[in-house]
Amino acid sequence: MKILALSEANILSFHSMALIAAAGEEGISAHKISDLTNCSRNHLFKVLENLVKANLIFSTRGPQGGYHLNKPADEIYLIHVFEALNGKVDESDICVGRNRNEKSFIFFEQLCQKLTERFLTYLKNTKISDFVPRAKEIL
Repeated sequence: MKILALSEANILSFHSMALIAAAGEEGISAHKISDLTNCSRNHLFKVLENLVKANLIFSTRGPQGGYHLNKPADEIYLIHVFEALNGKVDESDICVGRNRNEKSFIFFEQLCQKLTERFLTYLKNTKISDFVPRAKEIL
């Protein structure tokens, strides 16, 4: 049972960005990322398309083509990747639930607030470059 979980697309986007960063100037193909992450190529292409639209990566075509970062990995934070797939995070509306305005919600409001703050802090302070050494091991 998973208590808290990110979507497969979110996890795939973080892994893809780390692998693209680790590949350096050579770039890396979607097929290679798919093989390394053991994911559906169709799903990966959708994730990569969102990262391209967010201007985090670009692709080159041809036999030597692949995906590349648009800026250095130490300038890309996980929050940028997360928001590329999920949209801008609204920090004023972080707890969900249809009972949020009822008195019964108060039991979980503080927990929800703290967990979300810690998660957002992690996303805002963690760079793609932090994962490059591990990604290089995988390549």
